Formats: sequence, C-alpha cells, structure tokens
Amino acid sequence: MKRFLRPLLKNRNLLMGTVMVLIVILIALFADVIAPYKFDDANLNNQLEAPSSNFLFGTDEFGRDLFSRVLFGSRISLRVAVLAALIEITIGVTLGLLSGYYGGTTDRITSFFADLTWSMPPIIMSMAVITVLGKGLDNVIIAIAIVSWAQYARIVRAKTQSLKNMAFVETAVAFNERDLSIMIRYILPNILPSIIVLASLSIPATIMSTTALSFLGLGAQHPSPDWGLALSSSMKNISNAPWLAIYPGLALVFTVFGFNLLGEGVRDLLDPRLKAR
Repeated sequence: MKRFLRPLLKNRNLLMGTVMVLIVILIALFADVIAPYKFDDANLNNQLEAPSSNFLFGTDEFGRDLFSRVLFGSRISLRVAVLAALIEITIGVTLGLLSGYYGGTTDRITSFFADLTWSMPPIIMSMAVITVLGKGLDNVIIAIAIVSWAQYARIVRAKTQSLKNMAFVETAVAFNERDLSIMIRYILPNILPSIIVLASLSIPATIMSTTALSFLGLGAQHPSPDWGLALSSSMKNISNAPWLAIYPGLALVFTVFGFNLLGEGVRDLLDPRLKAR
C-alpha cells in the first residue's frame, strides 16, 4: 500500500487537480441543493443588482441569480468534457487500431484524413461543422469530437505499429486468433495508459472550445446557464455590471486549471518519460 501511495502523494499536480475537479463534480451533482434559486428564475425588479447577501454573485439583465447560474453551468462543462471525450476516443482509437494493425490502404486512407483534420484550425473547422449541423450544445459536442479524433488516431496508430510485431502478438497470430480479438485483448491494454493521458490532457481544450463556440452564439442558447453564453451576454453590460463576466470567467478558469493539473498529474504518473523537463 505504501509503495502505491508514495508516488501519488508526491504528485502535487495530481493531488491538487483531483481536489479541484472533485469540487466541480460535487457542485454539479448538488447544484439543486446549493443554488438558492433556479437558474432560469427571472425577476425584472432585480435587474443588474450588484453582489449582496441576497445575490452572492449579483443578478443579470433579466434579474436571474448569477450564483445559481454559475453553479448549474458546471453541469454543462462536465457533460461536454465527458461526451466529447468518449466520442473522440471511440473514433480515434478504432481508426488508429485498424490503421496501425492492417497498414496498407487502410493506413493510407486513415492517415490522409487524420493529417487533413490535424492541419486545420480546430475552431474554424468546428464552426464549419456547426454550420452544417445547426446551432446547439449537442451539435457543438459532435463538432469538437469530429475535429479532435485525429490526435487519438495518430498516437494509437504509432503504438499499434510498434506492438503488432512483438512476440506476444505473433504468438496469438500463430494460434489463429481473430484480428479483432488480438487488437482488443493484446494491443489495446498496452496502449490504454497513453489514451488515458491524452484524454486527461485534452479535456481542458474541449471545455475551452465549447465555451468559445457558445460565446460566438453557436453553442448553448438562452436561457442555458452555459459559462460561454454568460460571458457573451455580459459584454453589453461590462462597464456597469462587471460581475456578469468576472464570476463565470473565474468558474471557467478554476475548472480548466483543475483539469490541466489533473491531466499533467496523470501524465507524470502513467508515463514518466513525458514529464516536463
């Protein structure tokens, strides 16, 4: 037990990141209990009230409690992070395994589309996909996943190419095991740590991309408590009600920073060769 706990306790990034992410998760789970109001409760008599004992973070232009909206906004960020990561991993790992294992035409076609996707600015490509799919948070998640799968495919492909010639894989081939069984039973477990590291490091970028698209009006729509949408709405009142931008911005920074620390901690724990020098 001590041998297992010692590297965890020494990994400050992992500890701090875990605590910060757990705070966000607990807030998202218990937002209904913590929030003093519903996020869409509007009262025009309370328009743009400054932070006070009644409204901890103040109110917006519709008289909605900003503290409650920030709390409920954490649910959106976590939902985006989990769903986008699952879609990216599914597409990228599947194509990477097929490309690395079979090579030939499969590898050339997959590598072409991966390189094409990788070469385009993610935010521009996401906007193009949303133009086809339409506005909305679900479409933003799909767009980001379509844009980001290539990073998983490239790494999984390279790892698969190096593993398929190993003795344990050749032994499985000699015993006439099916290709799918070989990829799932022998190759995938050996590249799983790299996938976990990449997923933990890509989640903050996913949250930021979703926030940026919501800020541009392409993601979540009113009356959603999305932080990007809140930042966009705050621009017209930024001079006389700066709290509208400050508190959603701080929540976003806290969440992204927490996931960044967690990702770096997981990277240092699972793949010490990638530690920052």
